[in-house]
Amino acid sequence: MDLTTADHVATAPPAPTSPTSRQRWRQARGLEFLGPVQGSGLKDPAFLVRRVDDQVVQLSELLHLVVRAVEPPRPAEEVAADVSAAYGRTLTVEGLAHLVTTRLEPLGLVVPDESPEPTRAVRARPLLTLTAKGTLIPAGLVNRLAGALVPFFWPPLVVLALAALVAADVALVTQGDLWAAIGELFATPTIALLIYALLTAAAIVHELGHAAACRYGGARPGEIGFGLYLVFPAFYTDVTDSYRLGRAGRVRTDLGGLHFNALTVLVLAGAYFATGNGVLLLTAFVLQFQMLQQLIPVVRFDGYYVLSDLAGVPDLFARVGPVLRSLRPGHPADPRVTELRPRSRRFVTGWVVVVVPLLVGALGWAVWYLPEFLERGREGLQLQQLVFDLAWQQRDWAAMALAVVSIALLLLPILGALLALWRVASTLVLLARNRLVANGAAPSEPVPVPDPPRVVSAADFTDEVMYAAPAPVPTQGWRSTVYRGSGHLLNPGPSLPEQRRRELERRLRTPIDGSRRVVVMSRKGGVGKTTITLALGSTFALLRGDRVIAVDANPDAGNLAHRVAPPHDRTVTDVLRDLDRITTYAALRRYTSQAVESRLEVLASDDDPGIGMALARDDYHRLIGLLDRFYNLILLDTGTGILDSANQGLLTEADQVVLVVRAGLDGGRAGALTLDWMDQHGFDDLVARTVVVVNAERRGSEPPEPMRRHFEKRCARVVTVPWDDALEPGALTDMSALHRRTRDALVDIAAAVADNFVLGNDS
Repeated sequence: MDLTTADHVATAPPAPTSPTSRQRWRQARGLEFLGPVQGSGLKDPAFLVRRVDDQVVQLSELLHLVVRAVEPPRPAEEVAADVSAAYGRTLTVEGLAHLVTTRLEPLGLVVPDESPEPTRAVRARPLLTLTAKGTLIPAGLVNRLAGALVPFFWPPLVVLALAALVAADVALVTQGDLWAAIGELFATPTIALLIYALLTAAAIVHELGHAAACRYGGARPGEIGFGLYLVFPAFYTDVTDSYRLGRAGRVRTDLGGLHFNALTVLVLAGAYFATGNGVLLLTAFVLQFQMLQQLIPVVRFDGYYVLSDLAGVPDLFARVGPVLRSLRPGHPADPRVTELRPRSRRFVTGWVVVVVPLLVGALGWAVWYLPEFLERGREGLQLQQLVFDLAWQQRDWAAMALAVVSIALLLLPILGALLALWRVASTLVLLARNRLVANGAAPSEPVPVPDPPRVVSAADFTDEVMYAAPAPVPTQGWRSTVYRGSGHLLNPGPSLPEQRRRELERRLRTPIDGSRRVVVMSRKGGVGKTTITLALGSTFALLRGDRVIAVDANPDAGNLAHRVAPPHDRTVTDVLRDLDRITTYAALRRYTSQAVESRLEVLASDDDPGIGMALARDDYHRLIGLLDRFYNLILLDTGTGILDSANQGLLTEADQVVLVVRAGLDGGRAGALTLDWMDQHGFDDLVARTVVVVNAERRGSEPPEPMRRHFEKRCARVVTVPWDDALEPGALTDMSALHRRTRDALVDIAAAVADNFVLGNDS
């Protein structure tokens, strides 16, 4: 997982420039903005951008705003003004030009408006990373395979696999004949070829595990490839996109390979007990030794990435130099250390203190024994050449293949050692060059002038500055049990369904400027329109902090008020009669009923059908004008007659329509005719924003697919509310008695309605 950071691009300062206010830049082709880093260990927010070459770049908030602001291309003074307004600090045109030319252009994110695309954008060069890389499985195929393997990360299956692995190991140790398998290997060395093949296949399965875990979390895996790590051949998976996930998603991606290795061990163990083949037993044990090796956090194995993601720091090795400089007595802390949160800073410092001595010792040992290593390698190559020659004379194809594999395994570490030495040398040369430049070896090159000091004020004491955003806490299922049972030490994060529900609730809480009027209607009676009005209003009232009222605007003596509280003796008719005397919210509350649980208020219709029919368009216009003064959200439960004067008046007043239909073709046809009438009478804007609710009248009732497709093409959203016996009696309704799937459907409807609140606020 390679991540380029914009704060540390090894480039020389640009040639002197004289930026003008008319200078223009634009975004490089194919940029994808991935949003803020989740679970970051940095004090300040950081943002991710993916280039067209799939390199992910981490940007500070200021640089992220600049990249956003240069599109569409505009004069530099306009870009600087927009960035200043968004960032809260003044950015001059000269400062903008400096950021673009020294930070963003080298990263291939921003280019001059009239210039071609960058040809050699900076890529990450992490310490101790793979070299001589090549592609084994292209990204498109990896993504499809990962999608098919996602079910293996179903949490109960993961727990079952771990338990089965423990049981399998106990059985292999107590019942497996390990020494017989080792004796067979010494007696027939060519068996090693089969073990190599099985371990290679297991390594590819390991990489597919990383890719599938990445896909399970919602990110997109890249290619699977091969290369040399340190001095050994290795495979890799490009899961850079997992940086957009939260901490739990990234750790899952890090451990996904080991999970698939555990599944592979189970397959090998089962095959061994079925066949008694010692090769399978040896492979199962060797594979588990490799799994333990992957947990070592000193070099870039899986354990390293787990620690990195737990700390919220993308590349721990990039912090080695800053931490060591900060540990020098009498020297100030490096900015790359002070930018970390206290917990992450302690974590990274502890890791550096442990790892650096180990790596220095290992490097010294490797350099000291390098001549002997090369000599032993030469002798090994000569020996395997002799084995190959003897096998050739006897036409022993298996022995020849084993000799070829052995020669390759001897050559690769030698090649890897040479590449590692070359990389260390080139890094030292680059550091020396940068030090010379910093010490003034190039006096003709300008030194960037820092921004003027910022004036600190009370405005700095914001929640974002003073308090770190807490990690999402699970509230349901086994994840919540683990979180609470560990004393809040282990936080596996919310499940995907819980994350989706939280996102729906976030949309549902979209702020309202003024009031919004939502008309709930249907062409046919008996489809549950009043039930949906009650349930939708209760959902809004429970999950929002606004005043929410549902008005029974049914001219046929509706029963909405009877569903939330005992009958009330005041109705719409009374409100219209006393309209001039109702000047406060307290006065209006005497006319409404309120549900105890949700606090939804209801204004009842008159039980006298004669009076109800007398209410027309002007009456409801005056009523809604009054309610606008005291309520943020007004739900209007209409009658079934679309041609009725009152219903047409309500549509004229509406900001949003919720159309309730039955889950049958006749209900769909009636709903479609209602939309046709609205299109023909100037309500086409409401049709495009309509949320269609398919109300199931019995268990298992679902709308036919042609019916769903019809409404999806015409309207904003189609949601099916499942049959729920708690809504069936038609009397007082207890919303807490609803099934979870019913409540989720209601939240989905409410979120779809709330999506239009922003539209209404902007209009």
